[in-house]
Amino acid sequence: MPGRSGIILSVLAALAVSGCSERPLGPGSKAGQVAVNRADGARMVWVPAGEFAMGSTAEDVARLVRVNPRLNAESLACEMPRRKVYLDGYWIYRTEVTVAQYRRFCEATDRPMPNPPDWGWKDNHPVVNVSWDDAAAYAAWAGGSLPTEAQWEKAARGTDARAYPWGEDWPPKARVANLPDAALASRAPELAQWNDLGYPVVKGYDDGFAQAAPAGSFRAGASPYGCRDMAGNVWEWCADRYSATCYAKAPLKNPPGPSTGGMRVLRGGSWLNDDDGPFRCANRDHFYPDYRHFTYGFRCVRNP
Repeated sequence: MPGRSGIILSVLAALAVSGCSERPLGPGSKAGQVAVNRADGARMVWVPAGEFAMGSTAEDVARLVRVNPRLNAESLACEMPRRKVYLDGYWIYRTEVTVAQYRRFCEATDRPMPNPPDWGWKDNHPVVNVSWDDAAAYAAWAGGSLPTEAQWEKAARGTDARAYPWGEDWPPKARVANLPDAALASRAPELAQWNDLGYPVVKGYDDGFAQAAPAGSFRAGASPYGCRDMAGNVWEWCADRYSATCYAKAPLKNPPGPSTGGMRVLRGGSWLNDDDGPFRCANRDHFYPDYRHFTYGFRCVRNP
């Protein structure tokens, strides 16, 4: 039987392997402060504690439907009512989790990589074809979790209730995100099948990428806290179960999402969507947690 010193060394070694030897991550000192998650090398930004306006008002919905006939008020009702939500401070990844980071996770946990998209694996691109279960497992391995809907939305829109991470402009006046655009229409015409009305492009916009872009490519479109790609590029899994009516009764402090429900929330839209709806900070989507798609990825949060 090993002596006391041997037992202590064994415990320390086990902690180091599990990642528990990492020093606790404290709170940031100012909004947008950057820290590095030692578990996977991801850069994170600090979102301070406080209130923000979550969701959409009836006036917002009426305006959206008036401007874009393809939207309807019924499909947007899940964003109402708008409410003031208080969140404790947290760290959130500046970009989506990349292929290189996810590969490191797979190697460490003896998991297979997901099937590559048509354009192949590129280390600096967001990992895709991951289910909610895959994303949640990665987040736990990296010492964190998937963001709640409230955490995701606050990180995207800040405290001024802006429509998009970059502000109010639509269509964007500059390259602020990887959106369905002229590059998609000209370089990937086979994807026209995804929209029976023609190529799903934003008029007058060309971000230079036909499909997914390297994570963090659009600095001009960063959110108030410095998060990138929170509109477009790939959809992002959130921690919450989906409910179309949860806003009416959800807690106003650190809402965890519904306790029941078979689907999980997705946020942010992708390079393949066909109107401005998915790219708004308040937009909500959902799908089954075991589903994988070449436009589905994720980012993580860590609480201090």
